[in-house]
Amino acid sequence: MPAKAPDYLFIDAILLAYHLGAVRYEEQKVALWSAARRATDAFSFLTAMDMSGVGRRTQLYSQIGKFLSSPTYYRAQYKQVLGLHGEGEEAESFLDNPRVLSLLEPVLTSKQQKLFYDAYWWFSHNHQPMFTDLKKGRHVGVYATDPKDNASVMERFEAYLNYLQNHKTQKIRQQFEDLPADVVLAILKRAFL
Repeated sequence: MPAKAPDYLFIDAILLAYHLGAVRYEEQKVALWSAARRATDAFSFLTAMDMSGVGRRTQLYSQIGKFLSSPTYYRAQYKQVLGLHGEGEEAESFLDNPRVLSLLEPVLTSKQQKLFYDAYWWFSHNHQPMFTDLKKGRHVGVYATDPKDNASVMERFEAYLNYLQNHKTQKIRQQFEDLPADVVLAILKRAFL
């Protein structure tokens, strides 16, 4: 079972800081997500960031502090960036959607992005009626007849990520063990459900 994701307040603060250019290095990404997991409120999040190496005088610390002081304003201003949809708006389809990758860019390191993109590509193509996997030389499309509404697909995707993180093959399991599946699923569920 995946770990519990950080509060959306912290998730949104990090996503916005990334998209506004305040997160510049992969070490900052790792420090921010580590701080978000330890935090219980805005003050403890800022303290955890400082302890993780994000100094109080940095642009990143300042940007996150601004968001935490007025989240409603920033969520209204940057709805698309945060993956929010308005009241009455229907969510886009989750399958084969380029927004999935742009929403998760702030969450994943470059190594994790490659792994996730490959996993997402394989998962999306398994919902097509027929697709030839050139690496394996066979046709795939195991979910082609299943319901394709976002809730059903998201449930299967969560099970697929869990399967990869607990794979019987040690090499695959090690590749996916550092993937922050809790945060990934929290962001995707909010954006596509």
